[in-house]
Amino acid sequence: MPSSTKRPLGFLRANVNPDVTMMICTAGHVDHGKTQLVKLLTGCNTDRLKAEQERGMTIELGFAPCFLGGELCVGIVDVPGHEKFVKNMVAGVSGIEMCVLVIAADDGVMPQTVEHLQIMELLGVRRGMVALTKTDLVAPTQAQARIGEIREFLRGTFLDGCPICPVSSETFDGYEAFYGTLVEMARSAARARPPGVFRMPVERVFARPGFGVVVTGIPVAGSVEVGAEVEAVPGGQRGRIRGIQRFLRDSTAGGVGQCLALNIPDFSKKPPARGETLCLPGYLPAVWHCHVQLTVVLGLPAALRNAEEIKFHTGTVEATGKLYLLDGKSLEPGRRGLASIALAAPIAAAAYDRFILRRPSPPATVAGGQILAVTAEEQRPRRGEILARLQQHLSLFDGVDSAGPQGMARRIEGFLLWDAKRGCRKGEIARGVLLPADVIDEHLACLAGEGRVLILQEDWRIHRRSFDACLGEVEARLRQAAGSKILSVNVGDLRNELQCPPPLWARVQEEIERRNWARRRGDWLILPGAAEQMSEQDRNLMEAILRLYDETGFQSPRPEELPALLKAPEPRIAAMLKHLCNEGRLVRLTKHVVLHYTHFKAAQDMVVRTILAQGTVSSADFKNYIGSSRKYAIAILDFLDSRRVTIRFDNDRKLTPDYQKHLL
Repeated sequence: MPSSTKRPLGFLRANVNPDVTMMICTAGHVDHGKTQLVKLLTGCNTDRLKAEQERGMTIELGFAPCFLGGELCVGIVDVPGHEKFVKNMVAGVSGIEMCVLVIAADDGVMPQTVEHLQIMELLGVRRGMVALTKTDLVAPTQAQARIGEIREFLRGTFLDGCPICPVSSETFDGYEAFYGTLVEMARSAARARPPGVFRMPVERVFARPGFGVVVTGIPVAGSVEVGAEVEAVPGGQRGRIRGIQRFLRDSTAGGVGQCLALNIPDFSKKPPARGETLCLPGYLPAVWHCHVQLTVVLGLPAALRNAEEIKFHTGTVEATGKLYLLDGKSLEPGRRGLASIALAAPIAAAAYDRFILRRPSPPATVAGGQILAVTAEEQRPRRGEILARLQQHLSLFDGVDSAGPQGMARRIEGFLLWDAKRGCRKGEIARGVLLPADVIDEHLACLAGEGRVLILQEDWRIHRRSFDACLGEVEARLRQAAGSKILSVNVGDLRNELQCPPPLWARVQEEIERRNWARRRGDWLILPGAAEQMSEQDRNLMEAILRLYDETGFQSPRPEELPALLKAPEPRIAAMLKHLCNEGRLVRLTKHVVLHYTHFKAAQDMVVRTILAQGTVSSADFKNYIGSSRKYAIAILDFLDSRRVTIRFDNDRKLTPDYQKHLL
């Protein structure tokens, strides 16, 4: 063995707390030498369980940090190769940037080689290489023949044309060439981690004497520090992190792509289970439905069928459910389609996560892809509604990487378009798209500058298309009212029908008046040209009502007396009276007392002048001032009390401190 290979390269440097920049996984058939290759690179035996060491088989995920090329620290995930442990393999591949597909020279391509490649492709791995191991067991000509077979096997996949490096973990033949290729590819694949809120699928949970519960896993997003509070989803229990180990070394923090062990004593009474996810509290709801774009694997014996029973894998989740195809009754091998997954129990999952579908019997990987949307409610959404949303999603993200900077902005846009149609605060956006507040602020500022997002009162944001759609609904309702010869619309009723929160309604009202759709008068919107659209008979009746109340002053008739006095039907009288009150030309003090505005204004001015001069006014004195009965005096004073112009003390009234703002 050459001297340069006596001590394999890539060991973790002593006394270094590694800052892992990317994750690499090894994959391949059982007993093809994955674990030995990782040990050669890292000096770590990733078969940590007794059962694994006894059987010579990786059952659960093995993790090891490794410095490549002297400065690039990567995390290496050794995933299981046995068919029964594919669910662990799915957990290991989630969030991986690069893979090393391990194929033994004596066996060649085997069943799990095929399935692992399918899983990696479906989970979005896009870079990798092949390690042709155990070359010491075959003749050089057979090794070359294997390379040709492998190239043909990889044709049309994401590994088509990738480097294939023969290597022996026993004799170290080919190791330097393999190592050099790995370093070169890792350097080209390494990239800045996309921002996100901390999420870590739970891999293992155990109790350590003197410390309490320890939870391990690889975060798929964000970072966390000692002292932070986390929540287990869907379990719901919360706890504070007492200690962190990052790749078996004590640390104060850890994050995406790093193998973490979190000591959380608060979980001792009810520890989370594998398949749950640790996240920042309040960010990740448990979901019953995942709405996805999936691709069916080539070579599948039978097409996927609507309402088929499946197993759903994402992160460390393995859940049963039903597959509901949205654009057909079946999906043939190699085809892509949209679907909803109805789960038997709620799980931790989020939009933009990758997933795998497997048939339970006979067990096989059948499809995979990306989650586009989730539903927290147990009731499955209507097919047409969710199909339209997914199609809009694909259109919005056409040609855009959802993990890139432009993808972050599109996530925010999508949330505002589909989940917050009436707008929301920035904190709700952060929870909805699982991004930190500073990232939200940055992209919202850009979207606002482009006119795609509107800033309403204070912290409220709404997508421009949603705002325009809301205005369209308002205009349609006002036109409908005008077409029905309705003269005015109640502001509260219209706002409730449209479900407009206060910041949105304030802007909508500004637009209503700016566009001359209606005039605001108190609690009413007066439709423009309403009086002009009346028949001549109705206009004459309205003028007669006004004259009557002007002439009668503080001895005005009760509204129910008008039909007899004016010889007109009660419904027409009621409609005219309501319109005149809404316009402010009449003032309705009580159900039975209505005054002409000029008389009410005179009475209001008299009350203010009297109190300013004397300090108070009594109902008895005020009755004499207006030369009317106690009924009218009390009605006027009570009305001013209700408007917060005056305040009552026994039989006297005083002005409120800000009475000017409430004068009619």
